[in-house]
Parts: sequence; C-alpha cells; structure tokens
Amino acid sequence: MKLSRLALFVLLALLLAPFTSLHAQTPKVDIARTGIDKEVIYFVMPDRYRNGDVSNDDLPGFNPTHTAFFHGGDLKGLTGNCVDDDGLARLKKLGFTAIWLTPLVTQQPPTDGGAGYHGYWGVDFLGVDPHLGSREDLMALRNCAEKLGLKLILDVVTNHTGDIVWYNNRDAYIPDKYKNIKNPSWLNEISNYHNYGDMNSCWSPGACVRDGDFFGLDDLATEKPEVYNGLAAIYGDWIEKYGFVGFRVDTARHLDDQFFKNWSPQINQLAEKSGIANFTIFGEVWEPSPIALMPYIRVNKMQSALDFPFQRVAVDYAASSSNASILKNLFAYDDYYTSATTSASNLVTFLGNHDMGRANFLIERVKVNPPGQLLSRVKLANTLLYLSRGVPTVYYGDEVGILGSGNGRDQLARQDLFPTKVEIWKQEPRVTGKPVGSADSFADTFSNPIAKHLITLSELRKAHPALANEQMQIRYAKGSVFAFSKRAISEKREYLVVLNNSAKTSTVKISTATSGKWKDLISGKLFNSKSGELTLKLDGLSSAVLRAESEINQRGIKLGKLSAKEDFLSGFFNVSLKVESKDLAIAEFFIRTKGDSKWSTLGVDLNQPFNVFIDPNEYSGPIEVKASVIGSNGGKNELREIAFNIATP
Repeated sequence: MKLSRLALFVLLALLLAPFTSLHAQTPKVDIARTGIDKEVIYFVMPDRYRNGDVSNDDLPGFNPTHTAFFHGGDLKGLTGNCVDDDGLARLKKLGFTAIWLTPLVTQQPPTDGGAGYHGYWGVDFLGVDPHLGSREDLMALRNCAEKLGLKLILDVVTNHTGDIVWYNNRDAYIPDKYKNIKNPSWLNEISNYHNYGDMNSCWSPGACVRDGDFFGLDDLATEKPEVYNGLAAIYGDWIEKYGFVGFRVDTARHLDDQFFKNWSPQINQLAEKSGIANFTIFGEVWEPSPIALMPYIRVNKMQSALDFPFQRVAVDYAASSSNASILKNLFAYDDYYTSATTSASNLVTFLGNHDMGRANFLIERVKVNPPGQLLSRVKLANTLLYLSRGVPTVYYGDEVGILGSGNGRDQLARQDLFPTKVEIWKQEPRVTGKPVGSADSFADTFSNPIAKHLITLSELRKAHPALANEQMQIRYAKGSVFAFSKRAISEKREYLVVLNNSAKTSTVKISTATSGKWKDLISGKLFNSKSGELTLKLDGLSSAVLRAESEINQRGIKLGKLSAKEDFLSGFFNVSLKVESKDLAIAEFFIRTKGDSKWSTLGVDLNQPFNVFIDPNEYSGPIEVKASVIGSNGGKNELREIAFNIATP
C-alpha cells in the first residue's frame, strides 16, 4: 500500500526482552557489498592519457592545440606494452586495481565549437570511436587488464545521445543529413525522445530536469520500454564482448525515476550470462547533500552512486575551510543508505573530477592557505579518501600534481599527460614543481611525492585489509583532528587513522577498543593505550595510521532501548538502538509483518550509533523490528523486539 507520509503514526509497544549472548566465531551477517567495494579506481579520459597510434589522429575533430577537440590519446596508448611502460602497467604500479574509462562509443560529427573527445555525445552506441581506436584495440586493452589483474569499468550514457534532434520553434525534427546516423536504428526514431527543448528552458508539462535536453543533447524517453530495453541490449553487448565489471551511469539525476528498476536487473542478468558475478552500477547524481542523494539509492533503486557529499566535505576539511566536526556530521548520515542491498560503504568516493575540477585545484582554491602547504593538504585529503569508507577514485593526472588554471573546470580540467600542444597547459604550475612545458607527465611519476603517497596508501590497504573499506567507527572529531577506528569484520584487530588539518601540532586523547601497545605503520613510532584511552601528539598537516599490537580487549557492550520514530528529514522511519561500548561491534536489523514467523534483514550498521531507516512506502500495517548486536569477538546480543504500526488513518 502506498502511504501518505503526513498520515503516518506510530503505536509503540516496547517489548524489551533480556538479551542473549552467543559466543560464535563470527556470526554470518548480510552485509550489502558490490563487486568493486575493495577496489582503488583510476578514472581516465583515453583521449588525454597517451597517444599509442598516430595513424588515427588526423580525423575530423582532431585539433591538439584546442581544449575542446580530440588530442590523439587512444586505447593503444592506454594499454601500452602491458609490461613496463606508461600504459596499464604504470597504473598497476601506482596501486590502482580498477580502471574507469570515459565513454568509448562513436561520437557525433564535430562542430566549429568542439568535438566529443570526452565520449558523452554518442551516436553509434555499438561502435568504438575511431579517434580512440578499434574493437580489436579494446579487446587488447581487456586482455592486458586481465593479465595485470585490473578490472575495467565503463562510463555509459543512458539519459541522452549526441545533439541530432533540432527544433523549429517547438517542433522537433532530424535534419536529412542525420536521419540514420545513430546505431542501433531505434535511436533514430524521434518518438523515443522527449523533444521538449533544453532543460533550462523546456516546455515539458513535467520536470525539465528529467524531460529537458541536457545542455542541448537529445533527451531519451527512458520511461519507454523500447528505450530502457534497447539500452539494456546495447550495454549488455559491451559487457559480453569486453568484460566490463561495472558501469558508471552519466547524468543519472536526469533519468526517469523508474529507470534503474527497469534497466539494472536486465544488465545484471546479462552480466551473469557473460560470467561476471556481482556486476556493479553506480550513478552520477550531482547532489552535495546526503539527504538529497539517498532517495536515488533507497527509492529509485540505483545500486550505488558517486559520493558528491563526501567530495565537498573532504576537500573543505583538507583545505581547513571546515573542521573535523563537519566530517563527523557527514558520516552520521551513512545510516540513511543502509538497506538489505545498499550501504554507504558502496559509495564511490572522489576529491575532484573532469567537470568540477581537479582535487589539487579545489583544495588550493577553496581556502587561501600559506604558501608551501598545498602538498601536505593534498596528501591529507588522499589519506582520508583511501582509508575511510567508500570506494576511492583518483582522477587521471592528479597523481602527478596537475592543478589547472582559470576556473579549473570542465575543459580546463582535462589536460594531456603526453606532451601537450595547448599553450596554457604548458605553463600551468603544478603542486610539486615547475610547469611541464613540452615534456610529458610520465617521466617523473614515481619520484613525485603525490604518486609515492598514493602507492604507500595502496600498499597499506593490501597489507592490512581492515584499512580497505571495512568497518569504520569515528573516535574523535574536535577542532582540527579527526580520528576513526577500522576493523575487518573477519578479524579482531583494531586500527586507528588520525588526521590533523591544522598547521599546528595537536595532542589528543582518543578512546579505543584496545588497551596496550600500538604502532604507527608509517613512522614506526610506538604508542600505548591505557584503559582504552590513547594519547597522541600529531604534527601539523599530518596523519597517523596505527595498528594495535594485540587483539581488541575492551569488549563490554551495554544495550539500551530499541525505539522508532518518523524522521522529519526523509519521511522514513528511524529505528534506533542505544548501545554503550568501546568495542567495534556491528548491528543487524530485521523486520517482519506482525504475526509472521519469518524475519527479513533491513541491513547492517557497521558503526555506532546504530540506526536503520525504513521506507514507509515499502511497508504498511503492524510490523515488528529486532536488532542483533555482534561484538568483535563474535558474541551476539539480541534485543527483541519493537512493534509499531505504519498505517493510513
């Protein structure tokens, strides 16, 4: 039954039964995970990475001196010799485990103002753009990636195509020269588009953000079966032929609300037929607020998304334009993403991109800091990116300190890594040194302090799985210092990550679940925690990554009330479990219709305070909810149950 959220009321009947403690090795919990949740992603625009085949340069739209045209980078350049050059082998050496490529489909003919070097103006969705190479070149890329153990993620566009539909006043038409330019043929049917003009001035009776043309690009009617079924067939073919394990969905904010419910199951089924289990789909929803982003995942059923809220807060913290409490507030919203199939841990995190600008540029510009601090702040931001929850993504070129100039956005954030012919890019300063001039950006990669730092972080994640997108519990967030514990669910060892965004030294006392000796994995320094309290002196603009020398030993868990109330921010019901503990415990919530014997999971909360949010449109009538708290040693504490009613008047 669909419900009016304003009509919801709650009848609470707390049945606080004594909890039981079951000491199991590690009770099975249904933690929602994607197929890329442990990866470190390198986001690359092939046209700007490396030119491996000059024979495909001199095609219409090639102008390496202008930022709006093709520059010559291609799939052969990105692939390289697969052994020891600047292609995929370089990215493997930098510690990346997955490569996300901008769209590879054939682009619309260039105009006087630019060409589709970036991949988002597609017309032939079954072909590889000849500027980038051939299908054989893409197959060679796939083979090299498999050899190196790298996963491939493809950027796909489902909201729009290239700008082929034109308007005569409000009458849409396709010029004769473009009648059959799109592939497959159903894309040439004008009825498969909304045809309401640009989204900033559209004449749709509905929402222009959904029905209007995105910056003039032809807006597909993604609510139509012919469209979403056709898009599933198109992209299923890319999975089958080239082995992509995930898609990043461009402009996902502008799609029909039902699109992912209609499209994603088909993609997952086609991936399984191709032998790819746990295929991952994450969408681009440019929303800086978790409350605005969450409905796309919880309601529209997008599997995961780019974490724009993290991007904003992480950059602000690294630049000292905000303090640690703002970071704490960001992660407090993580529970909104929790369900049986979704989790904040699956969000794809990043610091900058090809639209908003590079991380290095944003950290420098968001707040003016004293000269000489930028490198330390960039390293601080990447430590947070790699070691906190989420799937970290680095934009190509950030690893060698490219900054940008002007407003730093869009075309001005898409520099060449091979020797550039764009004059402003030759002259741009970099985080760690002088402008690149006529040289390439590969030669000094492994002596670059940013690249070296990324390698160190990647090696930490490999050597210590707890640091790679596992359980995260915030321990301290005051002033300039932010600290959080990490633990792999299958282990009983605690790690502690501490960051200081001030140039001044800070001394803090941090609660931990482990008393005894600790070691900083970077500096080698030793520390001691007494009665679960660790005192740490941290230099300015630095971080520490500590590992406890013994297993967790502060395991006491005191359970309080299980309660429920309507959440005014989301309209969901917030079920909250009070717990007092230093232990790195987790909680799983379950639900059933009152009188039913079977419980279904609502999701797993990996950090205190323990909450889960129930979508009232998915349930009606009397329900029962219970929670199980599992300590780091596998001990299981159940508090059951709370009963309440979700009903219309």
